[in-house]
Amino acid sequence: MVNVSLSSSLSSTPLKKKRPVTSTGPLTTNFLIFVLALMVLACLWVNLMFSIPLSGSSHLPADCSGNYNLRDAGSRGLSSQKQLQVPLPAYNGSSTATVMGMATGYDLAVYKQFVGSLLNTGYSGNIILVISPDPAPGVEAYLSSKGVVMKHLQKVECDTQIIANQENAAAANSHQKEVMTCAYPYPNLKVRWGRFPILRDHLEACSTCTGPVLVTDVRDAFFQQDPFGEGAPPVTGLQVFEEFKFQRTTHWLVKTPVSKCKGIEIDETMLCSGTTIGTRIAMLDYLETMHLEMVDWMKDPKCCCNPINGDDQSIHNYLFYTGRFSNALAIKNRMGIVHTVGHQATLIFRAHEASLARDFPHNYTKDMAYKIPLSATSSDQSKSWLGIEYDLVDEDGYFLNYDGSRSRVVHQYDRFRSQIKKWLKANIGDK
Repeated sequence: MVNVSLSSSLSSTPLKKKRPVTSTGPLTTNFLIFVLALMVLACLWVNLMFSIPLSGSSHLPADCSGNYNLRDAGSRGLSSQKQLQVPLPAYNGSSTATVMGMATGYDLAVYKQFVGSLLNTGYSGNIILVISPDPAPGVEAYLSSKGVVMKHLQKVECDTQIIANQENAAAANSHQKEVMTCAYPYPNLKVRWGRFPILRDHLEACSTCTGPVLVTDVRDAFFQQDPFGEGAPPVTGLQVFEEFKFQRTTHWLVKTPVSKCKGIEIDETMLCSGTTIGTRIAMLDYLETMHLEMVDWMKDPKCCCNPINGDDQSIHNYLFYTGRFSNALAIKNRMGIVHTVGHQATLIFRAHEASLARDFPHNYTKDMAYKIPLSATSSDQSKSWLGIEYDLVDEDGYFLNYDGSRSRVVHQYDRFRSQIKKWLKANIGDK
């Protein structure tokens, strides 16, 4: 009965007429999806435009291959540690950059090569050089004409008890003379070490030195491109530069002073203390760290008075490999701003000597290695001075990075001896 009654009730209820189905529903749905997709794309485009700068220098660290790492960027909220490829932003140039070094006792030709080659790249930043109180003729006039800021070194007698107690302090040996000579206002540091706090003081006093800083040797360095110009690797933190991969810190220059002073040995790729790059803050911190360590070494007779030049490199390597430099990165040779050619140059020149001695067993003389060209393919030493088989220079003789680009800063070129002189005279610096 219930079923019958329910059935009757249902059958007696009038049914509503169904509306015909048309294609309007799917069309509307597809249109809404299309609009939403456009909105998502627009949001992504706006986010991209406002999160990546289209001009100005990059503040993103890059690895040696040029890949930029997007790390925690503060106000931008970037926290991903994933390495991402992004376009290299336009660079503002080197107008706020600084190149500085100790450059005492050189003749005019050295300054023309160093300063001339730097300015010929289009570099437009600060140049600060510490020079002798009585420089060679023409030096001050030339540097002044190039806008170089000159700081005169004032040598003083060292006042440390360690130096005073040296038994052979009065010896004529040039190394010992250097040990006995200090620089104002740091009479507790031998002059070679005194350059670190002196350069720190001059950098700190420079109000226009707000960009990246290169502290470099002067006599054996020149420039092929603006070190901080268009396309240069961005400078974040401190950059120290490796020498050729087969040059290790087991070399006596580091091994002997560090083991004698600190009782440890380090076996890592050699870092060159002759070229260091950093932001202003990082460079000031580096120079201060070097200064404080050197003050400690000067207090200890096992540390202070090594009978060698270049023991600042011993300290430089010791501090880096024991983690004492803040935010520091070691850049592989020929993969950054600086190309340190010294060790390879020495190997090449020695091989050249050995080859000549083998080819001329009865009449070989040492000077033959200086006169007979390294290049077997060209007699024009003003261009192809080094054979392409060495994979160091291009067809015009300019030094190359591993990626085939011309190196920006070339250091320790003098290890090629006279072989490179004709090319340098023809191509590098002011005449």
